Amino acid sequence: VLFSGIGCQERGFENSNLFDVEVVNTSEINKEAVLSYAAIHCGMTQEMVNTYTEYPSREEMVRQLKEINLGYEPEKNKYYDWDKLARRKTNDIEKYWLACKLTHNLGDINKIEFLSYADLWTISFCCQDISVAGKMRGLKPDSGTRSSLLWENIRLLKRAKDDGTLPKYLMFENVKNLVSKKFIDDFNNLLEVLDELGFNSYWKVLNAKDCGIPQNRERVFVISVRKDIDNGTYDFPKPFDIGIRLKDVLDKEVDEKYYLSKDIQERFHITDSTFTKNIVGTTKPEFRTIGQRDLVYQQDSIMGALVATDYKQPKQIVETNNCIQVGDLNHYNYDEMNRVYSKEGCSPTLRTMQGGDRQPRVLEQNDKLTHSEWKEQMYEKFIEEADGEPSGVITNQSQTFGYRPPMKGYSKCLRSEANDTGVVENFRVRKLTPNECWKLMGLTEEDCANAKNIGVADSQLYKQSGNGIVTNCVELLVEHLYKAQYDNTYKCTDENFI
Repeated sequence: VLFSGIGCQERGFENSNLFDVEVVNTSEINKEAVLSYAAIHCGMTQEMVNTYTEYPSREEMVRQLKEINLGYEPEKNKYYDWDKLARRKTNDIEKYWLACKLTHNLGDINKIEFLSYADLWTISFCCQDISVAGKMRGLKPDSGTRSSLLWENIRLLKRAKDDGTLPKYLMFENVKNLVSKKFIDDFNNLLEVLDELGFNSYWKVLNAKDCGIPQNRERVFVISVRKDIDNGTYDFPKPFDIGIRLKDVLDKEVDEKYYLSKDIQERFHITDSTFTKNIVGTTKPEFRTIGQRDLVYQQDSIMGALVATDYKQPKQIVETNNCIQVGDLNHYNYDEMNRVYSKEGCSPTLRTMQGGDRQPRVLEQNDKLTHSEWKEQMYEKFIEEADGEPSGVITNQSQTFGYRPPMKGYSKCLRSEANDTGVVENFRVRKLTPNECWKLMGLTEEDCANAKNIGVADSQLYKQSGNGIVTNCVELLVEHLYKAQYDNTYKCTDENFI
C-alpha cells in the first residue's frame, strides 16, 4: 500500500469479503497517519504501547525513524526532531516506532530500493500539485513536485519487472483533475508506461455519491491488470443511489465546541429560504469571497468533497429540526414551553415545572391539507378548546391569530414557500465532527475512536479524512475485479441494487 494514509484501501478490500488480505508493506511519511493506520487495522492501543517489551534503545528508534523520513514535511522541507522527542519522559517515540513496525511501514518512497512480491499494489500518489485546490505545478518526472513522486512508483515497478516480481494488479487513485485538459498528456504518458511494463489499464472517474456515500467526491481510478492474466472483461461499477443522505451519518450527540460562535453564526446568509437545496447559505465574512469552507449544507443533502485543509474550518451544516416557531408571533414574548419540536430533532430538557399543558410539543405536519383548509380547521379548534374568548383574539378566520398561540400546542402548517407564515427559528450552524467526516469516507465510529484513543488530534483526523479514499469506491472496484478475473457469475453491489 503506497502512500497508504490511514488505510482506506485495505478497508475497501476487507469490506468486500472476497479476498484474504495481508498487507506486505505500507509506505507513508505522515507520522499521525501511521498512528491512525496502526490503531485502525493493527489494533494498536495505548495499553499495547505501554506493555510492549521488545523496543530497541531510544537511540536506535531515532535512527530508524530518521532513516525512513517519518514526519518529514515536504511543503516546508522540514524534518521531524526525533532526538528531541526521545529526550522526553513520555513514551511517544515508542508509540511511533511500534506503529511503523505493526504497519510494516517503509516510509519515504524515495528511500525504497525494491518491494517484496505482492499480488496487488495500491498507489494513491500525492495530489497537491494536480488538484484545483493547489497550485497545479504538475507531475512531470523532472518537476520536483510532490505529485511527481508517481514516477518513484514506476521506478519500483520497473525494478519488480527486472526481478520477476511484477504484481498481478495495480490500483491508482487521484483527483479528477488528473484527467483534465491540463494534465491529460501526463496521464496518457502514465498509461503508455504501464503498457510498456506489461499492464492493460482501465480508468474511470467515480463519484462517492454514486457509490453509496453522501459525499460529492470525484476521483479518477485506474485498474491495471497484468497482460498475461487479463481476460479483458474488467468493467467499472455503475452509479446507484441507495437513498442515504448526510443526515444518516450525523452524530446523535455533538459537543458544543463544534457549533459556530455567535459572531460567525450571525454572518449566516440564507441563499435558499426553503431549505430544499444542497447548499443553503454561507458564513463568509464581508471581506472575503465565498470559498468552499464558508458554504453551509443542509442535512438532507450530499456533502461537498472533504479536503485535507478542512482542519482550518471543517465543513458546515445547518440544524433546522430542533425548534420551530409557533405561527407568526414574533411580537409575542413566549418562552421555550410554547415551542413545537420536530419529531426528527432532539427534545429539550424535561423539567419538573412542565406539568399540565407546559410539556414540549411535537410537530406532526398534515401534508394533505391545503393552507386555507388547515387555517379553517385550526380556527375552529382554537375556538372549541379555548376557555372563553382569549384577550385580543381576532375572531375572523380569514385573518391572522392574535396575541396568543393556538391552544393545546397546535402549530401553523409549515410550508415550503418562502413567504409562508411558518418560520424556522433557532437554527444553528455547526462544523462536521471528525467522526462524521470519517463516516463520510466509509469508515466507522470505532475506527475514529481508535485513532483518537491513540492520541491523534482532531486537526489530524480532519486532514486524514480529506486525504483518504472512500472505502465504498474501493469495495466496488474490488468486486468488479473479482468478477472479471475469478467468477463472472458474481453479482456486484451496484448490479444487485440496479
